[in-house]
Amino acid sequence: MSAIVRCLAVAGSSAAHTGSGSGMLAAVPRSGRTAAIVALAAALVACCCRRTEERNLAIAAGAPEKMLRLLLGSDRADTQVAALEGLSLMLPYQPSACALALSCPEIYGRLFTLLRDPTPSVRLLAASCAATLCRMPGCEQTEAMQRAALPVLLRLLTQPATRPHVPAVLASLVEASEALQKAAADADAVRLLAGLLAAEAVAAEAETTTARTTGQAVAAPDAAAVSSGVTPYLATCAAADGGVSSSLREGCLRALGSLCLNHDESRKQLLEAKVLRHIVKALEDPSNGVRAAAALCVRALTRCVRTLRGGLLEGGGGELAQLLVDMLTDQELEVQTNAAAAVCNLVLDFSAVKSAVLSAGGLTRLVELTRSPATPLRHHATWALANMLYRADNSVRVQLMEALPWSRLRQLLFDSDPRVVEQALVILRNLCMAGRQQVAAALEWAESDRSGGGGECGGSGGGFASVTGLCTTPAPAHGHGPPDQQPLPATGDKETRYDGILDVLQARIQAAAAAMSVTDVESESAASTPGVSHSPHSEGAASPPSASASAPALAAAAATTAGIFRVTRPEQYLQTVAHATHALYAVANLLTGGATVKDLVASRRPLLAAVAALLYPRAGELALPAVWCAVNLTWPAGGGSGGGGGGGVDRLNRLEQEAVATRCNALLDVRGEERLEELSRQHPSRDVQERARTALEQLRSGAGLAVRTSDTSSPAAVMTALTAQGL
Repeated sequence: MSAIVRCLAVAGSSAAHTGSGSGMLAAVPRSGRTAAIVALAAALVACCCRRTEERNLAIAAGAPEKMLRLLLGSDRADTQVAALEGLSLMLPYQPSACALALSCPEIYGRLFTLLRDPTPSVRLLAASCAATLCRMPGCEQTEAMQRAALPVLLRLLTQPATRPHVPAVLASLVEASEALQKAAADADAVRLLAGLLAAEAVAAEAETTTARTTGQAVAAPDAAAVSSGVTPYLATCAAADGGVSSSLREGCLRALGSLCLNHDESRKQLLEAKVLRHIVKALEDPSNGVRAAAALCVRALTRCVRTLRGGLLEGGGGELAQLLVDMLTDQELEVQTNAAAAVCNLVLDFSAVKSAVLSAGGLTRLVELTRSPATPLRHHATWALANMLYRADNSVRVQLMEALPWSRLRQLLFDSDPRVVEQALVILRNLCMAGRQQVAAALEWAESDRSGGGGECGGSGGGFASVTGLCTTPAPAHGHGPPDQQPLPATGDKETRYDGILDVLQARIQAAAAAMSVTDVESESAASTPGVSHSPHSEGAASPPSASASAPALAAAAATTAGIFRVTRPEQYLQTVAHATHALYAVANLLTGGATVKDLVASRRPLLAAVAALLYPRAGELALPAVWCAVNLTWPAGGGSGGGGGGGVDRLNRLEQEAVATRCNALLDVRGEERLEELSRQHPSRDVQERARTALEQLRSGAGLAVRTSDTSSPAAVMTALTAQGL
């Protein structure tokens, strides 16, 4: 291989290369023996790159740079096509070669020219290179190249000679662009791809049937016959990895998955094409690429409830659930990741599928995948567990707590990826939903597994990893209903019991309060920042009166609990808000668990101060879960009712009133009354206003304060206040 690659250097041996785009336009002989040698060497390198081992050898020998020099510097058509073929195979596997190509401004003009070449196969190869380069961060003309390549691919999709090779390139081009996905779908790409997939599946089934009838082995289709009129690369590269049939199937499925991932109309078109059975069958294909692409397709279809009910879950979804659960143990990472994402969507709204996934052992396998070093897989596995708990019955909660120890969940709560942290918080939020019995079970689960601080984070409340990346939108967990009257287990020292869960939640809430406070102080000193809601002042344990004085105190409190937790970018701010939202709802759910938990939360002044800091109109979406914390904290643990009679009942009621007064006074100490007062008047959401009035009335009543007439809740709000709610 090195000898062949050295022949490519004959063309530009006189031009020194400096590591940038300069030197790429070295003179290349147009005729004669040298030109023929260069063209033949380029064709040989392109041919060798059709197999993984040879491609790696060519890359190691420096072939990408030399092929790029030929593409930009040669006027011979055969040399350009050979260089284009080789680059289309090597660039996806060599980011440094992509960066080198993008450093040469001439690459854009050359590709635009080749996209208009009269030969269809050349246009396809140019589109393949353009699709790869568009995905690189250094591309300066991404949109222009995408707009130029998309119509070329759509036209090639209608031509029999190039059609089998277009889907894979189309999938690569539109994968990261919703605008391109919509444009391709509007151009009828879904119907064309589905038809191509169906035709290939029918042909493969017929060939298999014929082979079984005659007793002959099934042979790979003749690549040259399939790709008549196409360049040697297009005719044989797929055969090198298992045949044109497998490559075509993978390309169609991957393109359909990309087109349907974000658009309901595309999913509808795919359903109408009647190819679901081919997609499900492809989940068991022997090719890793086909299985991964089929899982991507299922993942895209499962994002829409209407699509699921329209055919994918016919027969209850048991077969599909079993296939996806089996794929969770696949050796191919992409197969596992797409399967986990599909399971995540399936278990959210369909109890039958949730039961099928549990019966197939899906919960245990998902828990195992939360230990994966691959972040996307760990993220989707954690997300699937969170969705499995959404509106789940008690048996599902019990199974999850048996499979997932608290020490493992705590590690996920401190994960280096903020998306994993968010879904771990959703698990905690959903686990504590639905009443005292569930809260008691969750707390006992956390306490029974605690040993030396829990997991790799050391002691309670320390060691948050730096928050980076983008947050996602998880399934919300909203529940309601009166808490049952089953008491929590007897407790020992309530100052230390259940701290494992509360430490984690407190740190996230404090981080959000501190971030909002610091951001707002900066905006007040300079100018208001549009598009982001901030709290004008927040207080720490000492409840300082001014915004500028309170921000450092609250930030210091958060730092003490959370370690280094600086929010320096807008995306970090959004992540912090998302984490705090779920943490607040989890605290609100815990507060439905009885007097012990209520008293413990009330005894945590830093936690109450952080919650109170978010009881403010400019806290935005954090105000609602914060006000639910206030509602449930000030609601009597016994629900205002008692059993039996006589002096014992009076004593219990008196003790409960004293406990409620203590909790209400703790909230008053962190300016809870004035915060709720302002929230009930100025928050833009009527729902938040009504909840704030309910909490304000309960706070004043519990603390023995006079209820102001102007603050009396509406009848609907008063009725709502009769029950502490789980969220």
